[in-house]
Amino acid sequence: MTELRWGLLAAGTIAAHFAAGVDESKHGVLGAVAARNAERAREFATRFDIPKAYGSYEELLADPDVDAVYVSTPHAMHKQWAIAAAEAGKHVLCEKPLTITAADAEEVIAAARANDVFLMEAFMYRLHPQTRRLTELISSGAIGEVRAVDTTFSFDSNPEETARLSDPALGGGGILDVGCYCTSLARLVAQAATGQDVVEPSEVSGMAHLSATGVDEWATGLLRLPGDILATIACGIRLTREDGIRVFGSGGQIHIPQPAWIHPLRKPGVSQIILTPAGGEPEVIEVEATQSVFAREADHVAAHVEDRQAPELTWAETLANLRTLDRWREAVGYGRSS
Repeated sequence: MTELRWGLLAAGTIAAHFAAGVDESKHGVLGAVAARNAERAREFATRFDIPKAYGSYEELLADPDVDAVYVSTPHAMHKQWAIAAAEAGKHVLCEKPLTITAADAEEVIAAARANDVFLMEAFMYRLHPQTRRLTELISSGAIGEVRAVDTTFSFDSNPEETARLSDPALGGGGILDVGCYCTSLARLVAQAATGQDVVEPSEVSGMAHLSATGVDEWATGLLRLPGDILATIACGIRLTREDGIRVFGSGGQIHIPQPAWIHPLRKPGVSQIILTPAGGEPEVIEVEATQSVFAREADHVAAHVEDRQAPELTWAETLANLRTLDRWREAVGYGRSS
């Protein structure tokens, strides 16, 4: 593996999680951090013992000692800075969603291709052992023919989060912030069930409660996926619901009460998958993660940087997910004020 010297574009909460992950990783080091506020960058650098702190993103991208950039700005700024990083010759790991729309993502991918750099959307849950065990169970026929999947990721945001998540100009709303996980997971289940590398729904419908600014505060979507698998996906930023994953098949069902994207599972530890055969007793399958999900993510980039794409999250995968999100937001009337 290549050892990567990381630069962090933004110094917020998710950047702090990733910085801790790089410290834990086997093939990454923290080289620089940039924020719009130079003092904030210096404080972040002190906290994580990062040698360089910049008061602008441009300065970090000009640093020859930075190999790869982690973009964790608000959603609406991902496109601008992922493209700028690629044009600066930096490898790019960009927080989900890669961009606001699939059309924007195509521009980012074009920039990565033109500048011959690595690019990956940071859906860290896809790298967790729990997720991999789930796909193994499905593809092995543990619950027979998969027929339906239900998944929910919903929370009630605090005032600071609400300000960002309520602004459509920043890509606010639940669908882009957390519904993207549900969409990704439902599609992943269909991929494991059908043996296809990338799938998209033939039908997408949905409903949502929209805020006064026109963003979805809680929403539900329905997807018809290959294999005639029906997926119910639910998300929210102003409603606490019971998060989880349920997959139903002709020979039983799988329940994951704590999906790999929730905060407690981002650290090393044991998670559970509950497998219930048709007419049988539930079996609790324990899955151990020996590395934090962000450390695993940093090492995954290092392992595949020379390939320019990661097998777990190819560019085709990112585009398929964003096209589905585009359709879900259109279905709920995103942008219309309530």
